[in-house]
Amino acid sequence: MGESAEPRTLFLDANVLISAAWRDGCEIAQIWQIPGVRLITSNYVMGEVQRNLPRIDQIERLRKLLRTVQVLTFEVLPEIDDVALPLKDMPVLAGAVLAKADFLVSGDKKHFGPLFGSVVRGVRIIAPTELLSALRADGR
Repeated sequence: MGESAEPRTLFLDANVLISAAWRDGCEIAQIWQIPGVRLITSNYVMGEVQRNLPRIDQIERLRKLLRTVQVLTFEVLPEIDDVALPLKDMPVLAGAVLAKADFLVSGDKKHFGPLFGSVVRGVRIIAPTELLSALRADGR
């Protein structure tokens, strides 16, 4: 990821939040240990997260994780018509763009997979495992 004076902003997709809260000690939860990053998501993403965590212990883990995640609310999202994504995923990408995130972190290989490694309107789309591997290669 390289060093930067400004903190890197990571926009977290629902599956990243769900995976981190699903069980204690999950590898994806290491994202919360990355120094010098700002973690954000959106109210749209949180709607999906809340529908997919059935157990109390998962909800409690999510609450702890969210202490360091800024949840943004967007009234109007930019139209992104030059990217092939299902309609339900467009607000995720648009939220990351509007938030001026450096990275959109998503484990959705089916929909975001073809975009992994690409940059859309200044936001690099990356899988959580790639993000963690890149940080290990940087020695963090």
